[in-house]
Amino acid sequence: MQPKQLVAFALLVMAGCASQDQPNAAAALPYPSLVLAEQVGTPRLTPKPTLVTWPPLVQAAIDRHRKTGEWPTYRLLSSVLYPYNENDLPVVACAPLSTTDIQLAPGETITDVAMGDSERWIATPASSGNPSNPIPHLAVKPQMPGIETNLTIYTTVRIYHLTLRSGRRALQEVQFYYPKQIMQEMLQAASEPTTNPTNNNQWEPAHFDFAYQVIGPDVPWKPVRAFDDGSRVYVQMPSAMKTTDAPALMVQAGGGTQMINYRLSGNDTYVTDRLFDKAVLVAGVGRNQDRVTISYTGAQR
Repeated sequence: MQPKQLVAFALLVMAGCASQDQPNAAAALPYPSLVLAEQVGTPRLTPKPTLVTWPPLVQAAIDRHRKTGEWPTYRLLSSVLYPYNENDLPVVACAPLSTTDIQLAPGETITDVAMGDSERWIATPASSGNPSNPIPHLAVKPQMPGIETNLTIYTTVRIYHLTLRSGRRALQEVQFYYPKQIMQEMLQAASEPTTNPTNNNQWEPAHFDFAYQVIGPDVPWKPVRAFDDGSRVYVQMPSAMKTTDAPALMVQAGGGTQMINYRLSGNDTYVTDRLFDKAVLVAGVGRNQDRVTISYTGAQR
C-alpha cells in the first residue's frame, strides 16, 4: 500500500484504543513535499525534494514506535485506525441496524470471508475509489445485540483476523496502517537519491482550480483557501494553526460525514488523495466543537 493511500486519518486524536498518546499531528513531517508560496500576488506551488510522506497519524505512529517500539492504535470519533498484525485480533464494535465499514488496502482483493456465526451476522464485500485500483471494503452488521463472533478476511495480499462484538454503539469505519510495509518503504527511500522536479510545468498556476468556498467561524485554523489540481485538493491553513490543535478533515456523503485519506504537506497544507464537493474540518468535542465547511463552487465535474 502506498503511503499516500493509507487511511489517513485525521489530526483530531482522541483516546487511543491501545495507547493514550495524543501526538501533535500539526507538527511538520520530516519528509517535506510541497509548500505554498506567493509571487507577485499569484499563488503557486514550489516543489521540494521528496522522499516519503505519511498521513499525520501514521507519522505519529512512526514517532511513537521509534520511542517505545510499539505501534499504537488511534480512535477518532466513530472510527479506529489499527496497526496491521496477522496475529492480532482487534475488536470491532458493531450494532444492529448499523453497518460497520472495514476498509483494507488498495491493491489487494478480497478472495474469501469466513465468520464463526454466519447466521446472525452479515458481511458484504464492496469497493471504492478508482476502478483500476479500487479500495476493498467489507461491511458487517449483526442481527441482534449481545452477540460476538470471529471474522477472517482473506485477500490476495494478507489475512485479517478480527473479533466482531455487537452492542449499543457501532464503529462507523475501521482502517489499518501497515508497519512492516512502512519500514520497508522507509529503508528503500533512505537508499534512493532524491529528485527535485522544479522544471515540471504541472506546478504552474494555470493547472489549479481555485473554485472553493470556505465558510465557518473565525477559528485560528480556518483555511486561507482551497484548490485542486484535477485529482487532489489542497487546503492551505493559516500560520496560526501551529499554535492550536489541528482539525480533522472529513467529506460529506450520504447525509453524513466520512473520513478521507490526506496528509500534511509542509507545515500548513492538507493534501487529499481525491477530489470532493464538500468537506468539513472539525476540532474539539461536544459543545466545544468547531466546524468549518469547504465547498466546491465550480463547474460540474
